[in-house]
Parts: sequence; structure tokens; C-alpha cells
Amino acid sequence: MRQVYAHYTDKVQGLIDKVGKKKKGASSSLQDKLERNRLKLSGAEEAHNEFGTVLLAFMEEVTLRYFKDFIALLHMIIQLSINHSADVASVMKNFEETDAGLQRLCAEHGISIAGRLEELRPEARKLDKQAPMEELIILGEEKKEEDNSSVES
Repeated sequence: MRQVYAHYTDKVQGLIDKVGKKKKGASSSLQDKLERNRLKLSGAEEAHNEFGTVLLAFMEEVTLRYFKDFIALLHMIIQLSINHSADVASVMKNFEETDAGLQRLCAEHGISIAGRLEELRPEARKLDKQAPMEELIILGEEKKEEDNSSVES
């Protein structure tokens, strides 16, 4: 809309300048062209102004009464959050039952619920599973001494 209006404004102004430069008067074809473009400019200006009026009314509606739409949007966001929280709570409730089942399974098969990470350390594999903590400490100290002696050599 704005581009069409700007186009005809520039075009009519250019034709007016051409007519003004001619000293004897403009030819009838140039005068006809100017009149046709003035008519097109008038139509473009009317459409431009009408569009601007509608746009201004829309902007006014949005800025003055935005809260009516915002309240509905906020309500939908809150409902979504409530539904999501309810779904998460339901899943978490099922996790309690699953965790209790895992603990029973570990107890039945003699598996540590904490995992086997400590058992897989190289120092722990050399010792018997039932080795006292002191033996683990001694083994650790021996390892340090070996490392220190290899660094010194």
C-alpha cells in the first residue's frame, strides 16, 4: 500500500516538474499522462489512508484492551502447568514402586543397591571381598610407594 502511494507521488511530482520546465506549455500527451497519474495517485492515497485508519483502530484495540486476551492466554498457561505437574507426580509415584521392587530384587540376589564400582577398582580386586578396611589402606600405601620408587628411578 505504502509503496504504491510513494510510487505515484514520485511519478506525479516528476511529471509536474517536466511540465514546469517546458516554457511554451506541455504537450497534450504529457498533460493527459499527468492527469491519469493524478487520478491513480488519488486512488492510492485513498486506499493508503483507509488502510492506515483500519490499522490505527486495530493497534488501538490491541493496546487499550490487551489484557482481555492476555488473561485467556495466562489461564491456558496455568492449566498446562497444572496438567504437566499432575502427570509428573503420577510418574514419580510409579518410580517409588519401581525403586522398592529394585531394592527387593537386590536383597533376594545379594546385590548391593549402591552398585559394584568399589568392587571393580584394581586394589579391591586383589583382596578378598570380606577384607577389612585396614588391608585396603595398606594396599593403597604400597601402591603409592611403588609409584614413588618408579618416579625416582
